[in-house]
Amino acid sequence: MSLFFVVGIYFYARGVFALFGQTIFYTKRTLELIEPENLPAYLKESGVWHMVAGTIFVGKALLDIMFPLNKVFLAMFLVLLAVCVYFLSRCNERYIKK
Repeated sequence: MSLFFVVGIYFYARGVFALFGQTIFYTKRTLELIEPENLPAYLKESGVWHMVAGTIFVGKALLDIMFPLNKVFLAMFLVLLAVCVYFLSRCNERYIKK
């Protein structure tokens, strides 16, 4: 089992729990920075992007089994992961009060 697979399952689980409004994977400190009326919207948006990141990690793990050390898939993985990180940071900037 690849580490990418384990990380992918973690991100996917984090996204599913966030979509259902559960704050299991979030610390109190993080939740205190978000206003209570914005919390459901934040959880929904971050949940979607965590699920996308989890899918990318699991896809990378599966592609590593079929095509080990392929540089094209590694480059695509890094680009897609950078897109997810960008949108997750935008989500945090939008909902976390300053």
